[in-house]
Amino acid sequence: MPIHSQYPFSLPSYCSGLDDGSFCQRELKEESRSWRSEKYAPVSNVMVLEHDHGVGSARFYDDGEMDQLLAAEHQPQLRIILLQPTPQEKLLHTIDDPAVLKALLTNELISDRVTEPANEKVPDQREDDVPSQLDITRSCLLKILTRYDIAPAAASHIRGQEQIFGSRQQRDEEGKMRSFEFWYAIRARAYVRRLGKEADLKMTIVTRYDARSQSTLVLLKYRSFNDLPQRLHEELVENLQAFVREPTTAALVKNPFITSVMHFNPTIQYFRRAAREPRDTIRDEEARVHGGMDEFARIDLHKLHLTLTSLDQDKIQMSFILGVIARLRIQHETFQTLVEGKASVPEREWLYFRMEEEFDRFENQIAYFKSSVEDVARRVERLLELLFNMSSRINTQSSTKMTKYAMHESASMSTISVVTMLFLPGTFIATILGTNIIAGPSRSEGDTPGHSELYISSQWWILLVLTVSLTVVTMGGWYMLRRKTARSIEHMISAQNAV
Repeated sequence: MPIHSQYPFSLPSYCSGLDDGSFCQRELKEESRSWRSEKYAPVSNVMVLEHDHGVGSARFYDDGEMDQLLAAEHQPQLRIILLQPTPQEKLLHTIDDPAVLKALLTNELISDRVTEPANEKVPDQREDDVPSQLDITRSCLLKILTRYDIAPAAASHIRGQEQIFGSRQQRDEEGKMRSFEFWYAIRARAYVRRLGKEADLKMTIVTRYDARSQSTLVLLKYRSFNDLPQRLHEELVENLQAFVREPTTAALVKNPFITSVMHFNPTIQYFRRAAREPRDTIRDEEARVHGGMDEFARIDLHKLHLTLTSLDQDKIQMSFILGVIARLRIQHETFQTLVEGKASVPEREWLYFRMEEEFDRFENQIAYFKSSVEDVARRVERLLELLFNMSSRINTQSSTKMTKYAMHESASMSTISVVTMLFLPGTFIATILGTNIIAGPSRSEGDTPGHSELYISSQWWILLVLTVSLTVVTMGGWYMLRRKTARSIEHMISAQNAV
């Protein structure tokens, strides 16, 4: 069985008490069931960039060429192995909205180069297959990890979603420094509001410095869920190619932290460009708030909430980058002391001070852009609060109008009730007139002569007393019931206000 297939258990530096080999093998397993772990390529086509004493090169290697490269005894000053998996989603070729393309180009999130259309789906591909695929075979990747004795803890960064900072130093039997390793991952992200998508690029950087040969291996991986971070990806690759081909790079690669520095500036500028759209969006929405009811109705609360969520993610990533820079400065200090043997600051070379100056600049830039993002987030929060207050005010005004309308209706009903009660006694009297208490004129019937007089019973006063009494009782009962109802309503309102 090939030795690389047993990685990491086959490493001479493997320590069962400290290294979790089983977890490492699970991370690097052959199969892939989700977008978090890319598929391996059937054939390797990996970009390798090298620089050795003023001479640089950059080209793609297949499996056979990688075997020859790893078997060579001579190691260049700097070797960068760049992994570029395909994105899970290919969106650029599907965007046909000119406004969306203009926003992406204006904010410099994509380049104006013609993008290739997405590959059509293979007919026999299963629906649950993972489209994202590495440009290296599993066997070739394990050979690289074994050849350079890469720490097992870095495996979850190479094929996974880890962003934890890690480091390891190895010494020989005499106690001299043999290798110096550190690894981490940072994300550059932007939220494209018009698409409702995130343009997120993860940069994994695994660096191993060999103290004996004074050579550095950097294993890089640029991975994004979709192809929206096109410009940043191209910019990073172009910077690497220009760096290894520059003759003066020979003096810079003596410091293994140089490749880390190269990734911070494009990442920071990406955050700066990405912050333009949320800022412009909030400015437009703030203007709509004061533009009348028609403009107010056009505000999309759902997108505002998504924008706020994205800004919160930006703050998290920027805070993490600040933490990475702080950890790199600690490791840089350790490298100068343990590897270079220069514990005293005045003894150190100019490159150390230049690196520290760059770290200072990056920290200040990230801190500034983070405060800018926090300001935009606060504006979104204030806007959402204002929208809530205005909505409550509109609802209150609407409720007031409905209350006034109900009061008018209630007054009308009260008037009708009063009129009805006033006529009720008379109606009652008219009914009584049909009784025998009062007899009116009558016509003759047969032998009985008729009469034209109005005969009133001697007990007519009973009708008058009853009519007046019933009227007073009816009006009094209505008045008392009305007062009782009013007191009940006032009591309920007071109880609600007290709560």
